[in-house]
Amino acid sequence: MLAPSAIAVLLCFGGGALIAGIVPTASEQQQSGKQSAPKPTSKKAPVKAPAAMSPAPVFESTGELQRFGVRIVSPTRTDEIVGRVSVRAEVVADRPSAVSAVDFFIDGRLLFSDAEAPYELLWSSGRPAEHVIEVHAYGPGRQMVSDVLRTSFATPASGLGGYSARVERVEMHVRIEGGDELPAMPARSAFRVYENGVEQPVVSVERVADLPLAVGLLIDHSESMLSRLETALDAAGAFVDGLLRHPNDKAFVLGFAKVPIVFQEFTNDSERLAESILLIDNGNYTALYDAIVAAARRFDGIDGRRAAILLTDGADSASDHTFRQAVAAAQRADVALYPVAVDLSPRFVRQRWILRELAERTGGRLFSLGRRTDPREIYEAIEEDLRAQFRISYVPIIAGGDGEWRELEIRLRGTDGHDRRVRTRPGYFAR
Repeated sequence: MLAPSAIAVLLCFGGGALIAGIVPTASEQQQSGKQSAPKPTSKKAPVKAPAAMSPAPVFESTGELQRFGVRIVSPTRTDEIVGRVSVRAEVVADRPSAVSAVDFFIDGRLLFSDAEAPYELLWSSGRPAEHVIEVHAYGPGRQMVSDVLRTSFATPASGLGGYSARVERVEMHVRIEGGDELPAMPARSAFRVYENGVEQPVVSVERVADLPLAVGLLIDHSESMLSRLETALDAAGAFVDGLLRHPNDKAFVLGFAKVPIVFQEFTNDSERLAESILLIDNGNYTALYDAIVAAARRFDGIDGRRAAILLTDGADSASDHTFRQAVAAAQRADVALYPVAVDLSPRFVRQRWILRELAERTGGRLFSLGRRTDPREIYEAIEEDLRAQFRISYVPIIAGGDGEWRELEIRLRGTDGHDRRVRTRPGYFAR
């Protein structure tokens, strides 16, 4: 047994190195070197100066990133900041998977937190003005890096002073319910558009039966869907065969359990879409809201009537995003959601409410798919709903905006003098 004095010597000279799993800091090594130097009997090489040591072991022990940075790539300092603006951040890291999130701040206010690349905020900037854009990227532990962009705005030279405003046009797709007493192409004067209760001047009305379809097929393969997955996959295959009827129609396949995964990007090739569906296997948790947000981003720059079909039971158990954030993402991308409740019992009231709200708040419809339901009936109804629509354009009396929500109401007077029910998105974010 060691004497107490020997134990004290060991603790004095080697205690820092005896602690398992902890790499000594530079200051500890300096102290250790200073204390060990007077020992005349030691034949080991002297301790190296701290400056010569590599920091890699320290990063490895703490899990922090050695190479970690973020910068705002869009907009630039010279860009005009007005209306809808895409704020994009680029993260450089030796382990990109270790980046947990990127927060976007506008004028000191947190507007959005993005958990996956590409990191982007769609910002409704409102009227021209100076702004401070800031992004924070978060790594393991408390590791954080940031970047700041200050935009400038010069008032245009004018004898009248004031700002120059850009006139914006709002477009919406509407579906007329019960059109027995309507002509094939109602006159523009038959439509009334109300924004926050105020009637707006309608610019144009056109039929969009031939408008290309851009459809996202979102398939829930979580544990709660285990007994229904085969039904959902069969329905997905039927949707692919039935929806893509025109050369410019396209679709993508996204599966979601704990995380959303894109199995096939936008394509018009029904065989590739069908093959990607076969790759979907059983998962565990359900990230329904995350899947909607991820799907909405994929419509950026895509032309045509946008829609997402959700084959799910409506139970969310793993999303980072909330119900409201999912709805807002679909609304901003102008994507109509068509939830298909797969073998969902009527006793699941909350799940049915969630799916119905997702549809109504984005201009879509809710469908139910049972074991005896023919999926063709559903996709034919969805296709008819998407193609037999009108596109209405109007110029808001109050142009621009600072991202506020504006309620929409559409009225259509039939030939019998009665108003017809018109289904569309309930509003939009002014920008």
